[in-house]
Amino acid sequence: MKIATHKGIFHADEVTAIALLKVFTDEDIAVSRVEHDSTDFGSFDMVIDIGKKFDGVKLFDHHQYKGGKSSAGLIWDYIGLQEDYPKISKLIKIVDDNDTGVAKAEPFEYSSLLKCYNHRDIHSQAQEKQFEKAVKFAQTMLISMAEAQEDLEEAKEIVANSFLFDSNTAILELERFTPHWTSYINGVLTPHIKAVVWEDEEEGNYKVKIPSKRLGSFDLNGKALPQDDSMEFVHSAGFFAIAKDEETMKSYLKKVV
Repeated sequence: MKIATHKGIFHADEVTAIALLKVFTDEDIAVSRVEHDSTDFGSFDMVIDIGKKFDGVKLFDHHQYKGGKSSAGLIWDYIGLQEDYPKISKLIKIVDDNDTGVAKAEPFEYSSLLKCYNHRDIHSQAQEKQFEKAVKFAQTMLISMAEAQEDLEEAKEIVANSFLFDSNTAILELERFTPHWTSYINGVLTPHIKAVVWEDEEEGNYKVKIPSKRLGSFDLNGKALPQDDSMEFVHSAGFFAIAKDEETMKSYLKKVV
């Protein structure tokens, strides 16, 4: 797929638009940065953020689109995965709002960081290399966010398939470990669950963690885990502990939960 965008200074919108195509399509993409006043795009499959035309198929100059979207938003619509990756959709909305003047990006926000990739001489060959680096950065961000969303969906299934530990209705044992269980087990969604246990087959031990009262909070939705000589490790804050085996964990939690 041959894509044209403009030369000179680059912004988060066209950089992200191209990164979206690289991440979410199977196309082998080649990007050409051409002059702003170029008019002949016959050899290109897509024209992004340039060309003074928009059709939603080949031409994606958002300056001709009266919907408050940047070229990143138009390409995200073209790809059509908004509902599958809601956090990426939020990121694209931030890019749109910044580029269309709705809300200026703060100094350390995504759009501002991408802008930093511009070379001091925007007409140099070094600027073209910087553009490639900016696209790579955007790809890394998008891939990470996509994988996190996919892991979150997997975690939902893992939690659904989990079971009671030692027949205790306040302790849940994960079918297998996922760091994203906290999104589904916390004091807001599952107030009755006071501890979460899982077997670490790689290390050959059992681990327990106390859920938080709400997602992202350090407040525990249960009693802090006390120090105990039978345990291999108990965190000083009382939210995490490790037992050498299942029986040790059962005995320990009977004193706690």
